[in-house]
Amino acid sequence: MKRHFTATAFILDSQNRTLLLWHKRLNRWMPPGGHVDPDELPEATARRESKEETGLDVEIIGELQTDMFEGNPHEGTMLKKPFALLLENIPASPERNEPAHQHMDFVYLARPVDESQILALQEEEATELRWFTREEIDRLNERTEIFSNVKSYISALLTQ
Repeated sequence: MKRHFTATAFILDSQNRTLLLWHKRLNRWMPPGGHVDPDELPEATARRESKEETGLDVEIIGELQTDMFEGNPHEGTMLKKPFALLLENIPASPERNEPAHQHMDFVYLARPVDESQILALQEEEATELRWFTREEIDRLNERTEIFSNVKSYISALLTQ
């Protein structure tokens, strides 16, 4: 089975909400994300996809790690650590001429760089874009409105 690298950003604001879009093809509320371009770092993908799909410039929040290159930056750089790495089963899409495949998804937490930015929906991918509270996420139906893993991540990220 073919596998593609992808990156996703759960964007949280200062009001303890998360930004989701109604994905046209999947018919579910989803965080922004997409395929990693050749030679692109996953955290850069998460930032790019957030900008393309929501209009927001975001900061990727990564877990603090010991800098293994401290004192020797010529050897490399520490990347932001995603809060999850997923292997997702993607069904075939006849309208896109795509067979079933899998996504190896780097899942990041992000915050808007400036909360006064205007949201801008990318209409090729989604039909709606909105901020959700934890209570609103809890009320979404896992069979028809949101995937269970997306709901679980948001419930863990948003405090009541």
